[in-house]
Amino acid sequence: MRGLYIHIPFCNSICSYCDFPKIVAKEDLKEKYIKRLIDELNSYNKYFDSIDTIYIGGGTPNSLSLNNLENLFKALEKNINFDQIKEFTIELNPENVDLNLALLLKKYHINRVSMGAQTIDDKTLKLLNRNHNKKDIINAINVLNNVGIKNINIDFMFGMPNTNLELVKKDLKFINDLPIKHVSYYCLIVEDNTKLNTLIKKGQIKPLDDDLESDLYYFIVNEMKKMGYHHYEISNFAKDGFESIHNLKYWNTLEYIGIGAGASGYLDNIRYDNYRSVFKYLNEFKENSIEINLDEEKKEFFMMGLRKVDGISIKEYKNRFKSNPLLDFNLNKLLNNNLILIDDDIIRINPNNLFISNIVFEEFVGD
Repeated sequence: MRGLYIHIPFCNSICSYCDFPKIVAKEDLKEKYIKRLIDELNSYNKYFDSIDTIYIGGGTPNSLSLNNLENLFKALEKNINFDQIKEFTIELNPENVDLNLALLLKKYHINRVSMGAQTIDDKTLKLLNRNHNKKDIINAINVLNNVGIKNINIDFMFGMPNTNLELVKKDLKFINDLPIKHVSYYCLIVEDNTKLNTLIKKGQIKPLDDDLESDLYYFIVNEMKKMGYHHYEISNFAKDGFESIHNLKYWNTLEYIGIGAGASGYLDNIRYDNYRSVFKYLNEFKENSIEINLDEEKKEFFMMGLRKVDGISIKEYKNRFKSNPLLDFNLNKLLNNNLILIDDDIIRINPNNLFISNIVFEEFVGD
């Protein structure tokens, strides 16, 4: 079964750290975009029977009007049998969640919501150019719960320039008091084309020390476990049974359709990217596509699979590729440096080295 990812590249304002494809746009452009998005959706009609997860991300999907959202939902309902959909997620900004939106989501089968909180520290939220506060987060969760949407993920972030242990403790206490099933807790990555990077280059703010980032990461991991969350991916934590089914498709290198400006997909061994520019996308969907050969498929399986805390099953690899990973890859360097572990059937990153996992991934990129 495949996943369907839908990208909404619109925001009401641009966060200082975000490098995802997004713009601030007027309503007429958003209407044109939704019509074009539905055209692209229809072009994949032969795959509709194989879809069991849907994820609408951004940007900010709830920067769309209720009318535009409903037009998209109607197109999905018309084409896809929702009896087979296990998980239907939409990303939301908490400050724009109200009862009318929640009722619309419930009406069209959304059963999981992912909200960007990042932190409850007002000073940090201002630096990130976020427009909500902790009351908005609580209100949004209550509104969603009241209409029956209880599978909620909250995105949090650490590693911002003014992050310290006390701020992280306050965020964790806030999380522990929330009735949520899933937390994505990311370390800030300062991307090139962002306002935050410009401020750092100008010396107006100072990036966080690498050692402090590492200490905070392992503190968060331990505290999340104490709070009853299963740490199942480098940055993701879930209550039992609430791991993201859609995101696991990425980490298990299963196929998914990506539609919308800036979306990527992996279908019939073809990996493709759509145009990031909304205006180019309105004329033509795909910017490029490439066939993934067997060696690349094996590498991707390893790189994505090692993001999972439980690692990769050697038996599963053998069944999928009809070969042995211990022969296909030279793992001696990673093993000798204690970066990865092999426990019977499982190859995984050493839990003590999860924060520096990029060192492991680089071995496969350069192979």
